[in-house]
Amino acid sequence: MDVTAQIAALDLQANKPLLVFDADEVLVHFALPFSHWLKLQDWHLQLHDYSLLHSIKSANGQAADPAQMRILIDGFIYSQTRHQPATAGAAQCLAHLANQAQILILTNVPHHRKAERILNLAEHAMPYPVIANHGPKGAALAHLAHLTRAPIAFVDDNPDQIASAAEHAPHIHRVHFTGCELVRGVLPFSPTANAHPKNWGELHLEMSNFLA
Repeated sequence: MDVTAQIAALDLQANKPLLVFDADEVLVHFALPFSHWLKLQDWHLQLHDYSLLHSIKSANGQAADPAQMRILIDGFIYSQTRHQPATAGAAQCLAHLANQAQILILTNVPHHRKAERILNLAEHAMPYPVIANHGPKGAALAHLAHLTRAPIAFVDDNPDQIASAAEHAPHIHRVHFTGCELVRGVLPFSPTANAHPKNWGELHLEMSNFLA
């Protein structure tokens, strides 16, 4: 099902604020369990910057080529999406925010793993609607903006996704954030974000002020 059809199937309230969250590295860890999984495949993860390119290495230190990297990433997604651990504080924060706003997960999980993502989030007490996106998220956010007259905020760790939101839906409040310390250490600054909280406590405050 394409993104437009997934959005059409949502039961959104036009007059209630909408908070849109990314999943990987925001609500659930990716790099951390991916690192553990790679060790079982005789590879290891060594993040030098905000990219997996040249970061996946064999036992002799040789970086995986793009084809091998894709095989490893796809293997992890295929087998581990259901088992990704939640970032500490995510469920509690969203539960509080859900008293004032609608919560939606906009994630670039492959559609064939959307059901596993929904189950994984639900098992972490985050049973919110999920949209499986592909590529930049700005178009999906613009579509969502047309369906509501209330304020919208978007939270993502990827600065390119924040920039996509700024391009396609510039009135949306854009928050650049990761709940993963491993990723936070290599996260580049996002100049198109409106806020850059460093932890879930700061993000909760940012969202509460946004909704006030």
